[in-house]
Amino acid sequence: MGIMTGEERIRALTEGGRIDRTPVGGWYHMPLVDKNVTDFTRMLIASTDFNHWDFIKIMTNGNYYTEAFGGKIQPSTVATQWCGKIEKYPIESAEDAAKLPVLDVDNPVFDRELKVLKNLKRHYGDSIPLIATIFNPLTAVQECAGCLDPGPIKKMMKEDPEALHKALRAMTKTNQNYLDALFDERIDGIFLANQYAMSHILTEQEYDEFCEPYERQIIEYCKGKTWFNMIHAHGNANLRMDRYYGYGNDVVQALNWENCPADTKEEDITRIADVRQRTDKVIIAGIDQDHDFLTANNDREEVKARLVARFRTALKENGDNRFVFAPGCALLPGGTYLNSLIYEVAEEYGRS
Repeated sequence: MGIMTGEERIRALTEGGRIDRTPVGGWYHMPLVDKNVTDFTRMLIASTDFNHWDFIKIMTNGNYYTEAFGGKIQPSTVATQWCGKIEKYPIESAEDAAKLPVLDVDNPVFDRELKVLKNLKRHYGDSIPLIATIFNPLTAVQECAGCLDPGPIKKMMKEDPEALHKALRAMTKTNQNYLDALFDERIDGIFLANQYAMSHILTEQEYDEFCEPYERQIIEYCKGKTWFNMIHAHGNANLRMDRYYGYGNDVVQALNWENCPADTKEEDITRIADVRQRTDKVIIAGIDQDHDFLTANNDREEVKARLVARFRTALKENGDNRFVFAPGCALLPGGTYLNSLIYEVAEEYGRS
């Protein structure tokens, strides 16, 4: 078997074909450049090529929904701090939520992201899959009300659920408008982030009412239009992975989550073996992004030994090398040359 391209490897995983080695991936925030089309494009290309990643998860600015809906943000000026300072959120009351507008793709934030996608498509052609970052509607509304804090949304669930539903409907339509433009530019798939995946955040009833129906609309909207859609179940414990097993492989092809987070009770962790027993979807996992690259002396060999151990565990739990060796969430902001060890390990230990 000859050397495959990233697209060939990922397609082979989704279609049951042969692969030459385990594919690899990674992504990290680039806060100093991610609002400039030219510089962001260049950094995505440089990072992808240096690390030999087999797909590009376009690491859109983490506050892009807040920005698109008119929030006031002081951007980060430090490479290791992904989040800027939010001075005013678009949603600061139930009344704001009820009046949340539906945005079209002429919004300057969406226009910026589409230009980045066009640049990447022009550069890579069909040699590597490009994945757009989309937050499910409840997560996106949360971003407009409190960034990573679910408190304001949970309060609204109890005090004014209809206002929240209005915001969710507007956000769902906004996402669909953005997706239409992404489809037109031949996006290969989406990275659908769910920050309510940990079961201790919402009750089952709350999840069934406010999260699942709107997320389902986004997932099903992609059917027949993309071929490599990743669900990102965000968080380190008690993940609702079972919510995704029932989707057909024609609409959800891959699952990404933290399978080996530090400082988490063993019984609360979802292992690769747990997921592989329940589904044949592509697994994108294996690395603790927050700890595996840190050593007291930036010791390359110590990091590599740690990643080799992670790879061997993933290989054993998955049953073969047909998975994507990658972090469960974003790598440390700003990137590090040690990220390239992900590829190095897969080259040495992931060959078919």
